[in-house]
Amino acid sequence: MPAAYPDDMSSPCLYLLAGDWLYVMDVRDPGQPASIGLYRLADHAEDLAVIITSTDGGQRLYAYVAVGEHGLSIVDVTDPTYLVEIGFFDTPGYAWRVAMDPSQTYVYVVDRLSALRIIDVSDPAHPTQVAIYAGLSNSLRGGGIAVANGYAYVGHWSRIVILDITDPRRPGEVEQIYPYIGVVVKIMTMGHYAFGLGQFGELVVSDVSDPHHPLLLPGFDTYGEPTGLVAAPPLPGQEIPLAYVASGSRGLQVVSWADPTHPVRHAEYDLPGNAYGVAVAMTPDGAVAYVTDRDRSLHIIDVTTADQPLARAVYEGGDVTWNVALAGHYAYLAAGVSGMHIIDVVEPDHPIAVGLYNPTLFNPEAFIRDVVVSGHYAYVTDRANGALRIVDIADPRHPLGVGLFDSPGGAYAVAAAPDSPLVYLADGAAGLRIVDVSKPDSPFEVGSWQTPGVAVEVAISGTLAFVAGREEGLHIVDVSNPAQPQLVATFDTPGLVWGVAVEGAWVYLADGPAGVRLLDVSNPARPRAAAAYVTPGYAWNVAVAGDQVYVAAESGGLVILRHAMLQLQYLPLVR
Repeated sequence: MPAAYPDDMSSPCLYLLAGDWLYVMDVRDPGQPASIGLYRLADHAEDLAVIITSTDGGQRLYAYVAVGEHGLSIVDVTDPTYLVEIGFFDTPGYAWRVAMDPSQTYVYVVDRLSALRIIDVSDPAHPTQVAIYAGLSNSLRGGGIAVANGYAYVGHWSRIVILDITDPRRPGEVEQIYPYIGVVVKIMTMGHYAFGLGQFGELVVSDVSDPHHPLLLPGFDTYGEPTGLVAAPPLPGQEIPLAYVASGSRGLQVVSWADPTHPVRHAEYDLPGNAYGVAVAMTPDGAVAYVTDRDRSLHIIDVTTADQPLARAVYEGGDVTWNVALAGHYAYLAAGVSGMHIIDVVEPDHPIAVGLYNPTLFNPEAFIRDVVVSGHYAYVTDRANGALRIVDIADPRHPLGVGLFDSPGGAYAVAAAPDSPLVYLADGAAGLRIVDVSKPDSPFEVGSWQTPGVAVEVAISGTLAFVAGREEGLHIVDVSNPAQPQLVATFDTPGLVWGVAVEGAWVYLADGPAGVRLLDVSNPARPRAAAAYVTPGYAWNVAVAGDQVYVAAESGGLVILRHAMLQLQYLPLVR
């Protein structure tokens, strides 16, 4: 999720991109950030720069946004509650990165597989291209870009090209830096240093006090996924700025070159993993959230006080943990190749593994992705084999596989309705499948509905199935006649719908890069957007309990929102 502050840090606002939306967040109180403005762009947005510009009418604040196939969008954000696009320039390629030198009236846009385009924005309503740089091969394989002190630093394959842009209309190459870190996806400058972050997580810094003779210093491997890079002033007594690297599953890392020959990790804020699944149990004493992450763990968190969650315990699942279901005082953990773990959580501070269903013992390719419990059966999806497995859990210590439904698709997720012999399978490219499990040893399909894309999650409420269709949005399907399901409505979202939860007339969507969304479905034929919140990480899953909404937001951890209007209660996951 790209983010930017204005170039002089004078505004109390933070500007965020999520999917094809530009959000403005009031961060005067960092503990209570508030969304105060949003604007829908023409395409998926990749990068932005926010610059204060002097005009005849006074100072204006503009966001310059790289909007993929749409090119460069210029949005007036002077009034954060009223955002309006005042100009755009349709680059021939895919607008990937953008930078601007506040002392100039030019914007530098990297078309990912084309060229660097230099655009005059002295009249923001009518931007004009004045120069192109495409390298000697006439085809710039663009990565990151930074502009400072009359020079542009451009990622081109695995090198950084330094351009003299004293006259932006005639950019001239002065030197190249070869850090050998793969494609240079992020570039940042501070003082006379330029930082480059490679596609595999390696970080380098170069002394560019003389851009014609840059000096490459030893690099540092973060061993993480390169998602963000910020340079900050050096520590007292040091010369080289600190580098803050968002490293995906490796968390936030702070790298210091106190010794220029030996960079070290100065500090780190280690995430427990990438939160994926979430379930919440209401207890007589409060509420407990169970969060799966991609670090082979189940986190048990006391969320009785939503703004002060307390870590209770961690259960190591043995493999990447995907989803979790709760029934009685047991948690059923879908844990990939290590099967389904059954955990006694009667004392949340002391989870105890009591049972294991592992189909890999007789099918090495099995991969358990989701689980739902109804009665004394657990229904688990086997993603690798495209199958629904039925497990007898009458004795949680000795779970027994009793049935198998071989689905035609990918078996992503499963839902069950209370007191019903039917389960509902989100079956990937095969859409929604409805399976009769009245005889657990011989399940059979009674009906199906073909989604226009893929079905990755499903929730049931009454006679309606709410199917998460990823890039196709949310599908509301009438299943009152299971043999002939009928589409009632589709609601498109700015992100990718991966998770869905239903509470009365409200539907909550985990919308991937666009965060979480709330829909009013009191009239299912006309679902209406009611609220949205941009989570700090990729929203994979959502659960509702009482008046709280719990979002598994990958690297953002567990985000807790207040029911209905999505008021922030807590972020991120307790560590």
